[in-house]
Amino acid sequence: MMLQNYITLKEFCDLTKISPSTAYRMIRNGTLPAVKLAGTRNWKVPSQFVPDYDSKRMQILSNF
Repeated sequence: MMLQNYITLKEFCDLTKISPSTAYRMIRNGTLPAVKLAGTRNWKVPSQFVPDYDSKRMQILSNF
């Protein structure tokens, strides 16, 4: 079993240069795989998805 690392939604937005409102929209429409981990209130994004973000298409290119 591989341990998955997560980053905060704010970190994701900083790295990808998208706005938080766009990130929340991506979570709602399923193009950004984010979760709320047990015991937390904030969204977390698997760190493996950051390098595969295509800002022109506004979607994650990686298969998940």
